[in-house]
Amino acid sequence: MDQRWRPKAAAVPYSKEQLKALFRRFDGDKDGHLSKSELKKAFNELGSRVAAFRALGALQHADENGDKFVSDGELEALVQYAVALGYTFKKQ
Repeated sequence: MDQRWRPKAAAVPYSKEQLKALFRRFDGDKDGHLSKSELKKAFNELGSRVAAFRALGALQHADENGDKFVSDGELEALVQYAVALGYTFKKQ
């Protein structure tokens, strides 16, 4: 049996820039607005076990004008919400 030491992947928090890029990537129709469905897909990508719940929470937190979308102008509030949830990725 091979007993070689192998480094484990470290859990690294996403940076604000990485989160912005990730959320923008899920703007499927490229209209500058994230719908609840698009947010759900993004939170699923982040590894959320309750992506639909997180998408709803994101809208409640970031949708300042009440149009049920997160626009580019509201993206910073969305990123703050995601940062507070502490999502990480594995870095080798």
